[in-house]
Amino acid sequence: MVNSYSHTSFTVSNIEKSIAFYVDQLGLTLTRRWERKGPEIQALTGVTDARLSMALVECGDFKLELIQYVDGAGEILNPVINNVGAAHIAFQVNDVDAFCKRLVENGVSLYGTPSTLPPPRVRGVYISDPDGITIELSEPRID
Repeated sequence: MVNSYSHTSFTVSNIEKSIAFYVDQLGLTLTRRWERKGPEIQALTGVTDARLSMALVECGDFKLELIQYVDGAGEILNPVINNVGAAHIAFQVNDVDAFCKRLVENGVSLYGTPSTLPPPRVRGVYISDPDGITIELSEPRID
């Protein structure tokens, strides 16, 4: 039986770009950087000659582990939200429209446009990280 939540992880194509996105654009905090290689990580991942560059970014209790396979990388998948197996993470922000305006000015892609969903009323939007991984931004509404 599962005891508790540990972390969420994404495999990324470029660790530096991903760190910049999650820290500079979204405001998460970089708390750790490290590398993994050798027989233990190869045994864990099942990837021959795996060498991983890793980072941990956090927002409150949420921990996101970013992993770049420097050696042993696989193919690039299309994680667009309507593909089977695609996932997304969601963050709350104070003002979705203002947050999105700043993101777009910095070159971040939105999947759609900010919209208000019916009750329970929430304003939200889907955006893309540098690898096309979907992130939902939402602003709770009390109306």
